[in-house]
Amino acid sequence: MKARLLAGTGIAGMMAFSGGAFAGGVAPIWHLSGNANFQAYWIDQDAVGLASSAVFVTAWWPTTQVSQVNVGAPQEHDWYFGVDEAELQLEVSGTADNGLNYGFKIEINANTTDGTVADEARLEFYGRWGTLQMGDEDGADNVMNYGGEELLGGAGGFDGDHNDYLFRAGFLTQSVAFDSGGPAFPLLAGDTGDATKISYYSPRMAGFQFGASYTPTPNDGDAFKIDGNWEDHYGIGLNYDRSFSDFRLRASAVYAAATNNFISQFGWEGQDYAAWSVGGIVGWGPVSVGGGYADNGDSGWWTGVDTGYWNVAAAFESGRFYLAAGYFESLTDWGAGWESTYNHTSLTADYSAAPGLNLYAEIDFIEDDVYNGSVHNEATAVILGANVSF
Repeated sequence: MKARLLAGTGIAGMMAFSGGAFAGGVAPIWHLSGNANFQAYWIDQDAVGLASSAVFVTAWWPTTQVSQVNVGAPQEHDWYFGVDEAELQLEVSGTADNGLNYGFKIEINANTTDGTVADEARLEFYGRWGTLQMGDEDGADNVMNYGGEELLGGAGGFDGDHNDYLFRAGFLTQSVAFDSGGPAFPLLAGDTGDATKISYYSPRMAGFQFGASYTPTPNDGDAFKIDGNWEDHYGIGLNYDRSFSDFRLRASAVYAAATNNFISQFGWEGQDYAAWSVGGIVGWGPVSVGGGYADNGDSGWWTGVDTGYWNVAAAFESGRFYLAAGYFESLTDWGAGWESTYNHTSLTADYSAAPGLNLYAEIDFIEDDVYNGSVHNEATAVILGANVSF
């Protein structure tokens, strides 16, 4: 079903079921929030085992940029400074005469090195029937998922900023560039990010909530006219969140699927996307533990490849201090006895120095083995940071 039909029927349904008359309505009001940080990195990584041929080169590149400029061994400067996040969020909300709640959110990247000005921009309609979102925003398969990454502080640990410094091995040819290691983040294969989509979230009842998203193409804004490597992405999720005095239980199950359009210069056609994950978090007073497992199958690859990941984490909160530790491991089985593994251990510490001021530290230990370790990177990172938010 096309997004236009979903949007039209959704809005019509909201007008019919928004829940009684509301005399006069409420004019839209706005709320501005934001945050900015500064981070100091100490990085040590040892990447070895490059290989090349007339057709492709297996090279190390930063995960944030894949280009011929970055082919080669990782830079070893040791110390780096960075502003990883600086953003403003403008949220507007109002209420119609019939009780329908509506609004929009625009998230603006203010980082001087980020070429994207608007990161997220979407409309929202909500009421007793649930919430409908339309625009550039994360999908239900991402939003509704629980896992160990939810408990990490600092710069995010294995779900954080290692894409800013970590060099990964990958294939680089004239027509395609892709990582050849295991997944480095707890994301389902084919994650749509902020690509333009439509999502529905049900009201939470007895702790349960359902969500679903449809994303026609990988693009956002007015770039919908451009085809990508996949199309017609569907994401669904069911989660549970309920507290009983000092005890809180969260659990989730999500599924995502999409049609793959990618054909490489070697003639192989990528498999359609079909991935799922389960996870949960248990909290008792100041202590929380959680974890997650995902199976990406051969999504985006050729038949016979199998990839997935799992993670665990624990956290302790006392006064202004928040401490957490977590472990993430992923595997890509290429078949014929060849495997790529990725292991990431994170230790984080946060201190709330004042309202809106957070100081943090993080230590990461990463091992990235490609093709049974024939290509290998071992990295240690120490990150010190400060964040101001309002």
